[in-house]
Amino acid sequence: MLSSCTMLNKRAKAHSVLFMFMFLLLINFNLSQGNEVELLLSFKSSINDPSGFLSNWNSSTSFCLWHGITCNNFSSVKAIELIDKNITGTISSSIFHLPEIETINLTTNQLSGEIPYDLVSSASLRYLDLSRNKLTGPTPNCSIFLEILHLWDNLLSGKIPPEIGLCSNLKELDLGSNYLVGRIPSSISNISSLQILTLAGNYLIDQIPRELSQMKSLKWIYFGYNNLAGEIPQEFGHLVSLNHLDLVYNYLSGQIPSSLGNLSNLQYLYLFQNNLKGLFPRSIFGLKKLIELDVSDNYIFGEIPELVIEWQSLEILHLFDNAFTGKIPNSLASLPCLQLLDLSQNGLTGEIPSLICNVSSIEVLDLQDNNLSGPIPQCLGNFSKHLSNLNLNSNKLEGSLPGSLANCNNLDFLDIGNNKLNGTFPYWLYTLPELQVLVLQSNKLHGTLENSKAIRPFRKLRILDLSNNEFTGPLPKGIIENLKAVMNLNEQQSSSLQYMQGRYYLYGVNLTVKGFNTELIKISTIFTSIDLSDNNFHGEIPSVIGKLSSLRGLNLSHNNLSGHIPTSMRNMIGLEWLDLSSNKLMGQIPNELTGLTFLEILNLSHNQLTGPIPQGKQFSTFENVSYEGNLALCGFPLSKACNNDGRKQSPPSFFKEADDSETSINFGWKVVLMGYGCGLIFGALVGYVAFRNVPVVLISLPRIHGYVFVSVFAFALRISNSCNKMAMYFVSKYIWSWRVVAAFA
Repeated sequence: MLSSCTMLNKRAKAHSVLFMFMFLLLINFNLSQGNEVELLLSFKSSINDPSGFLSNWNSSTSFCLWHGITCNNFSSVKAIELIDKNITGTISSSIFHLPEIETINLTTNQLSGEIPYDLVSSASLRYLDLSRNKLTGPTPNCSIFLEILHLWDNLLSGKIPPEIGLCSNLKELDLGSNYLVGRIPSSISNISSLQILTLAGNYLIDQIPRELSQMKSLKWIYFGYNNLAGEIPQEFGHLVSLNHLDLVYNYLSGQIPSSLGNLSNLQYLYLFQNNLKGLFPRSIFGLKKLIELDVSDNYIFGEIPELVIEWQSLEILHLFDNAFTGKIPNSLASLPCLQLLDLSQNGLTGEIPSLICNVSSIEVLDLQDNNLSGPIPQCLGNFSKHLSNLNLNSNKLEGSLPGSLANCNNLDFLDIGNNKLNGTFPYWLYTLPELQVLVLQSNKLHGTLENSKAIRPFRKLRILDLSNNEFTGPLPKGIIENLKAVMNLNEQQSSSLQYMQGRYYLYGVNLTVKGFNTELIKISTIFTSIDLSDNNFHGEIPSVIGKLSSLRGLNLSHNNLSGHIPTSMRNMIGLEWLDLSSNKLMGQIPNELTGLTFLEILNLSHNQLTGPIPQGKQFSTFENVSYEGNLALCGFPLSKACNNDGRKQSPPSFFKEADDSETSINFGWKVVLMGYGCGLIFGALVGYVAFRNVPVVLISLPRIHGYVFVSVFAFALRISNSCNKMAMYFVSKYIWSWRVVAAFA
């Protein structure tokens, strides 16, 4: 009986202890939850939420249901994710005191101010992304528990603190696109777990620390767009896990380290826009996994070896703007995945190998600015499924353009300018449905442009340059009236600045823009121009040209065009430059052209234009050079004034008519010239006879010699003046007699 009572007492005590524990736990839970609400509301009070996304952040709703909040199994805040919500204000330190917080993602907002130092005190935080804001101040220290730190695209400044090396558990560190200065601290090498390191887009200087080669876990290095100098450390060859190495746009010098050939896992190697020189290391061809290689814009020389065949996974190859010589290797044809090949701006010679047509996956082929010769391979149509950009400008290519390119339905850029192509215009170009840029300038093409059977040629064409060829016939009215892309660029296209580009390539082209040869490194999708200059086109400018309302530049200079400037050109409201010089255009300049309010450059020189120059608006900004060589033009800015009726003011006659009879005769400079000319000759002869008997001794003296000369000349002028008066007297008598006869007739 006693033992049973004892047992009951023990159970009662156990229940009471358990009850007390549960009660305390419940109190602590409620206190904890209440504390988290306060911390979250404190954070909310420090920011502005114009979209109202945080409207349910209030005490009437459980915070686990608040927008952007994720709780764990114990109903504590695990994550705050407010991505791209246009939030402004500062970051309250309160969120770093949430006891169970693991993830804070506030990327792509308008947050400002400094990052709170309380970040160091959070023992639970693993992921922090504050990128793409307007945060200022120094780079913060982080806790030893943090694994992901993304602070790119802010306004952080100062040096990267050496204490960054204490973040021993970091796997990803991104401080790119800020205003950081100084050296890369070697203490970063202490973060042995680091896999991704991005410091690009800052103002970092000096050499890359060799100690970074100790970071065996590194898979990604991005130090581009800084001011780093010196050589690429040979020790980088020890980073055997490296997959991505990007050191572009720096001042790195020396040779490409041969040790990079040890990076067997490397897939992406970007070294362009540096000062690297020397031969291309043969060890690099051993990188079997290489997908993209860009060493362009350096000083690398030598031949491109046939060893490129080792890059069987290669998709992108940029070697442009170096000093490579020799022939294009045939082994490029054995790269089954190659999509982009850019060997431009080198010293390559020989012919384009026809074997290259075997790489049917190519999208971009750029061989411009080399010394390539011979014909263009007829098999280029093998690229029909993918080819979008073909640039062979500035070589010595001959023959005709391959008709097989008509199969390339995705071709939107074709530049074969500055070569030696001959033959007639390739009419099959009309059928290319996506063609936007066509440049055939400075070749030997001839014939007319009006024999096409295509119903709707060049529907998407925006840039057409056929200048400096031998084309004849009338301007291609059929082409002009079908350039729909130059007629109706909608407002949405005009307001958004975008550029022609592929997945790995920005389109560029050399054109004459506003009278200057210009390299467009990027081609805006709203840029439009037509250049048919330096040919033998004749006839009138078709009035249909006025439909090209979105055209920015038109150059028809140095042809044999005649007729009037069409008044329909007033509809070309987007025109920024217009060159019609060196033709045979006649008539007056249409006043309607003053409505072209974007017109910056106008050249109408060396034509046969007449009458007054239009005044007002843009025409008030043009100078004499715009009109020179048109002798019958008058008005500002020329010094020749116009009559009230708009005609050029003629030189004043010596005699004004006494009345306004219909048969008035004016005479002036011709009569005067006749009188003075005859008198001068006669006077000189008389003077010679009068002075020929002067003693030779006197004449030989300098002063007497001069006196005799001046006297003869003066005497001749007097005789000339008398003859002139006589000539004018007889002419006036003739006119008076003629008037008398006319009066009685």
